[in-house]
Amino acid sequence: MKGLNYLALIVLVTMGNSTFAMQEGLTALTDTELSAETGQALFNMSYIAPGGSNPSADVGFYKLGMEAQLDLNANIKKFQLGCGGFKGPGCDIDIDNLSFTGIVNPNTPDAGPASDFTLINPFYELAIKNPTSAATREVVGFRIGADSVWGMLSIGDPGSDPDSVSSHTGINSISGHLPTVIDNGIVPTTICTFAANDPTGCGFGGSVTSTNSTINADDPNSGDNRFDLTLQRASRVTLNGIKVKSLLNLTITANLDQSLKFIHNITAGTDKNNNGKYDLGESAPNFGISVQGQDVQWNTNGQWLNAQKGWWMELPESKIENFTTRRVYTTIGAVFGLDLKDLNQNQVPVDNCYGSLTFC
Repeated sequence: MKGLNYLALIVLVTMGNSTFAMQEGLTALTDTELSAETGQALFNMSYIAPGGSNPSADVGFYKLGMEAQLDLNANIKKFQLGCGGFKGPGCDIDIDNLSFTGIVNPNTPDAGPASDFTLINPFYELAIKNPTSAATREVVGFRIGADSVWGMLSIGDPGSDPDSVSSHTGINSISGHLPTVIDNGIVPTTICTFAANDPTGCGFGGSVTSTNSTINADDPNSGDNRFDLTLQRASRVTLNGIKVKSLLNLTITANLDQSLKFIHNITAGTDKNNNGKYDLGESAPNFGISVQGQDVQWNTNGQWLNAQKGWWMELPESKIENFTTRRVYTTIGAVFGLDLKDLNQNQVPVDNCYGSLTFC
């Protein structure tokens, strides 16, 4: 919640300064003088009426946006939204040790503090039901976000035993839309002769062979290993139909039952220039946090994306990539329908503190 407050304060102060400047130093121009000038507004306002391209027949959207870049570096010890209420015990969003940084190497000490998470064209937006009726109109949703973002969200800590889910902290629950790509993943796989006692080893008869199974986006077909996840107070996620290259380059199907606590990095965008800062064309679209009293479809970059009642996070396409999991033990028959659970992705959060502090 603190992160939202900081962003709100920055925008309000900027707006206040603009108003002060108008009162103190600006001169009104005639239509002729104004037509001779060129420029770009810092703020823009837009309205989408109900109906037409808007899938909501009775909800209109009022948006105040900034044509600007907003850089943010922040650590939030406990990020909780939507706890209790009509949904009962628990929280819509509950995350421990959340950091916003630039795209940096998480294995490098002190990599985060000098970097920035960048929001491109940040905005506020209100969803108003019955917007043309003074008697019945009401606010049914509020959203804060950006047209696109660049940077890394670091989450939690893997603890002293990264192979054990109980050692990890991070995402306790989350509600939102999380498009996910799995790429450049390696699953060391041991094929057992008769019985597999995963994750400890093979049973009677030992093993037949060991290999490295691989997981890559769009392999073998376009769209493979891309998942469009909608989560509601989720602490775990099930990914069915993961395409894995295994023995003899055969493509097999794997299913993954995974605790979200294993996610310690979400990367939004790319760093093609490898300079640790945002450059034009490197950002990822769609980022926002919203609260709504009913299901609302918000428009971002021409897409209508559904947010469910309560608190909701709209996250950009996130990548789980460049990882090697723990070794998986299976049998020759089961390898063609591999069931995976709670795999350590060997992710570590970005060090966003100077010196020996682990979180500040």
